[in-house]
Amino acid sequence: MHIRSNDIEWSDQKVIGLRVLVGRTGNRRYLLRYISPVTKRKASVGLGRCGDLSVHEARAKARKLKVQIADGVDPKLERDSQAAHVIPDVYTFFHETYLPWAKSRKKTWKDDETRFLRCKPIYKIPMDRLSAKAIMKLQSHLATETYKGKPYSVATNNRVIALIKGLCSLSAKTLDTINHATKVSLIPEHNARMRYLNIEETALLIKTARTYYCKVKGNLIALLWLTGCRISELLERTWDDVDIENRTLFIRKTKNGQPHQIFLSDLMLDLILELKREKQPGNPYMFPGSRQGTHISPPRKAFKLILDKAGIDSTGLVFHSSRHSVASNLLNEAGMDIASVQRVLNHRDMASTLHYRKFSTEALQRGANALSNLVEEATEKLALPEDKGRSK
Repeated sequence: MHIRSNDIEWSDQKVIGLRVLVGRTGNRRYLLRYISPVTKRKASVGLGRCGDLSVHEARAKARKLKVQIADGVDPKLERDSQAAHVIPDVYTFFHETYLPWAKSRKKTWKDDETRFLRCKPIYKIPMDRLSAKAIMKLQSHLATETYKGKPYSVATNNRVIALIKGLCSLSAKTLDTINHATKVSLIPEHNARMRYLNIEETALLIKTARTYYCKVKGNLIALLWLTGCRISELLERTWDDVDIENRTLFIRKTKNGQPHQIFLSDLMLDLILELKREKQPGNPYMFPGSRQGTHISPPRKAFKLILDKAGIDSTGLVFHSSRHSVASNLLNEAGMDIASVQRVLNHRDMASTLHYRKFSTEALQRGANALSNLVEEATEKLALPEDKGRSK
């Protein structure tokens, strides 16, 4: 790093050798001064600009370099020797490093691939220069984009930014770059889709779905609203996952990485036995597709037709609404305890299950009165000291 004679230099009190240089224009940058273990001469290495690096991060980076120096490595010479090594840009890093990593660890890697298509404004930025400002600028850009004339939801845009945060985290681990994405917060999701079907609507949907001309699609939709499964997990089920005798359906790997076993009710079992009569020779899937050895795609058109035939308003309803419906109906209508519903939906965190619980005015009033009523009942059974004195 070139140091001008008119630069103002400040020393850090916690890390010996760490300096802050203030230029004539007011730009501040971090610098580590040290004695090179190789040349035995005074040396310095730049750590980054103050706007891109916090004091805590600069100290952590300086301490890391001081460990190298103690081990006989000159960090500036090491950096210069690696100058020929080109840091990949965001586009290259995503396809050459992140995507292969995601394919081996995430079932939803294809979703990441689709979301990355909306990150074009940062494609050409090198990973070591991807600043918080650039990510926030992308965040603002996402809010202006539309799909079929409608703006993307906050939740959808948040998933794109979450992908970039994951990308930066992996880059920090593999390329030793600074993860500036930690400074970027996701937008609060006040418009989360919470539409669900109550018990009567659920019964009507299932009854109508069972009359749909395509038994595979109709029974899939019915099972979604009975089991609360994610549609991707249900579509991928093969007949090897079904145990008719023990009345179970086994999902080997769910979104949270854990296996999940579903116990089949009489109605669920009837739907599955109907599907078994539709089984295609040589096709292992419960919901076979038209091509040999494949399962069907999410039947969105069939879902819309079934809702219309049942007279149910389809606004805001998607396949994932089945999980909202199952959770809400079990908690609020069936009165099932939170822990049991958590097991039914295979939530890793109980907070996810509590999200679906509604608190009516009557329920709150019952809760407020419950303890008072218990105390009053217990008081009537007690003989207080002053009461005993009066009785004498």
